Amino acid sequence: MFICYEAISKFISGEKSDTSWWGIGILLVSLFVKPLLAWGKYHYGKKTGSPTLKYDAIDTMICEYQTIVVLVGIGLVQWQGWWWADPVAALLIVPYGAWEAFEAGRDAWKVDPSNAETEEKNE
Repeated sequence: MFICYEAISKFISGEKSDTSWWGIGILLVSLFVKPLLAWGKYHYGKKTGSPTLKYDAIDTMICEYQTIVVLVGIGLVQWQGWWWADPVAALLIVPYGAWEAFEAGRDAWKVDPSNAETEEKNE
């Protein structure tokens, strides 16, 4: 919801996003680190049969997509002068994040807590 609020507020006000070179540096580092982290979480989650780790890997990839969108938005604002590119780019990631959250919630409702404890003891 915060992403929607901020993006719509900036879009309506016409306010240009501030640029932080430290922030861009962190985004560039995370651009390369997050896919490795997500792969490790997914691989280990699959190996151990942990749906929690697998969903955490998906969450990490959502963050990766957000990083890409933010970098593209900042780039378009800085190099093309399109003040509206950053909020529009932010709104593009919202449907994907909402869908993944819906799927994770739907899968969580299917889990029988008493059965999950029994399965963990058997492993």
